[in-house]
Amino acid sequence: MDEDIITLLDEETNEEVKLRIIDNFDMEDRSFGVFITLEENEEEIELVILEMIEDGEEIMFQSLDEGEEDKVYDFYDSLLDEEDLAEDDSEA
Repeated sequence: MDEDIITLLDEETNEEVKLRIIDNFDMEDRSFGVFITLEENEEEIELVILEMIEDGEEIMFQSLDEGEEDKVYDFYDSLLDEEDLAEDDSEA
């Protein structure tokens, strides 16, 4: 089994959704995982960020509250922008 893939149950549709972790980051003493959808029938890949909560040796994933969703996605976007700038500087 691939450790980078998780299966979540969509509570609205009651369907399973497979996600592959592609990145992770910390913000305000919290850890987050960045995932892409793996559903073959989807036309576009969807980016999903979930909070990672360690419980002993297990890691659980929790959806973001609507009120914090924009803040977390914006923070991740700023991290990607910083990476792009650092790569551009190292290539020059």
